Amino acid sequence: MIPYLLPSLRLSVVFVLLALAAAACVKVGTLRGGEQEPATTASLPSSKPQVSLCLSSVGGSKGHRVRAVLDAVDLSDGGQWISLLKQPLTITSGQAEAGVLLDRVQVPEGQYQRIRYQISQAIADQDGREITLQPPSQPVEYPLVKPLSLSSGDSVSLFLSWDIAASLSQAPKFAVTFSASAQRIPLTTELAFVSCPEINTVYLIRTDQNRICGSWGIPGRPTSMHADKATNTLYVLAADQSAIVAIELSSGKIRDRIRMPIVARPSFMTIDPEGRNAYLVEQATGMAYRVDLGSGSLAAQVRVGERLDYCEFLNESATLAVASSQGQKVVLLDPTTLRIRQSVAVGNAPQGVAEYGGALYVAENRANTVGLYHLGSGMSLRQQVGQGPSRILVHERTLFVANSLGGSITILRPEQLTVVKVVAIGGSPGEMAVSAARNWLYVADATGNGVTVIDLSSQRRVEGIDLKARPFDIEVIQ
Repeated sequence: MIPYLLPSLRLSVVFVLLALAAAACVKVGTLRGGEQEPATTASLPSSKPQVSLCLSSVGGSKGHRVRAVLDAVDLSDGGQWISLLKQPLTITSGQAEAGVLLDRVQVPEGQYQRIRYQISQAIADQDGREITLQPPSQPVEYPLVKPLSLSSGDSVSLFLSWDIAASLSQAPKFAVTFSASAQRIPLTTELAFVSCPEINTVYLIRTDQNRICGSWGIPGRPTSMHADKATNTLYVLAADQSAIVAIELSSGKIRDRIRMPIVARPSFMTIDPEGRNAYLVEQATGMAYRVDLGSGSLAAQVRVGERLDYCEFLNESATLAVASSQGQKVVLLDPTTLRIRQSVAVGNAPQGVAEYGGALYVAENRANTVGLYHLGSGMSLRQQVGQGPSRILVHERTLFVANSLGGSITILRPEQLTVVKVVAIGGSPGEMAVSAARNWLYVADATGNGVTVIDLSSQRRVEGIDLKARPFDIEVIQ
């Protein structure tokens, strides 16, 4: 009908149609710091199975240093070959010994029985002298020890174990000595779980090795998590499905999915120490909710205020703390009724909240400060930290503050907010977790697409774990 309208009206209609088309492709997501992230439908996670290809070594390198160009790694379902690499990669013996994620791709559903490799170049370092080796001219093909079955929504890790010494045993020829195996999750101990909402995946990291040991597919953009070792359960907030997913820690199987239709888009979740209640906040609406995990029912709800940017269950006082950046306050709620117990005026744009010794500690994002608030006396104290503090973690009488805009971790003594050290790690640090057994501090890095590891003994960054995806939350079980 547009050709029959007057020219000015016709132009207006065209603009309206264009605006509607653009709006239909936009989705609003939640970022740390209260910013809104526009994303097109093209960026939404797909339900197709994903395979994370990881490289490791077997038997050690025995002093050999080798690098090779891996042109292709393909899986066969008996009818077609599916590539696991987006482009050729140079791999090294050092990477294999450290254990790295090479690539992650989506593949069709099916059962895969065979794998093949194509190497185009190989070079060995012998006494400081480089020796060019001759790789096979044709792809080398092997059957998988156990077929890999992939279904919609799966996200699994496939490990290539490189026998480095054996690959040089026929020098000057290069032998393709890779063995492929599906993930084998160790017992539910010394593991870190990292949620990556953009790829519908939770990665598992061995804290004794600081390397990926597996991955689980969680549809619905997994965000906040809580691990309960006593009940063998990992609770994951699937934000896009307004659901809490209960996963069996020992197997990765989904045990339950608690849907909450009344909660339009939950932003954050925290769970009480007993694992009885989950608490959710909606950033946009200012609503807070309590979900009874036993019955799966919505037990309480309340409108707290404008722009809710964080929630945390405070174990010492058995209170739910909710940070409102627009209201510049932290609201303390009764854990059963969600009635407001106290409203604490704080610094600009509060986010992370922690409790220690009966006092409240708040990461004041836009003020670049951490605030200390004695709830009984009303006394307060502020300490300048790095740029954009967003999260606070308390461990062994020490505060760790993630400065998301400054790429650093500020370490403080809590009583007087004395700065002990600032650890520059780069990126955009956010959620943190501690492995007490290994004395590691794990920091989710949103811009670095991985996890940074800090040695708490030396208070230095020791390594990074590349996930090739933006992490949201991190949980550790000892």
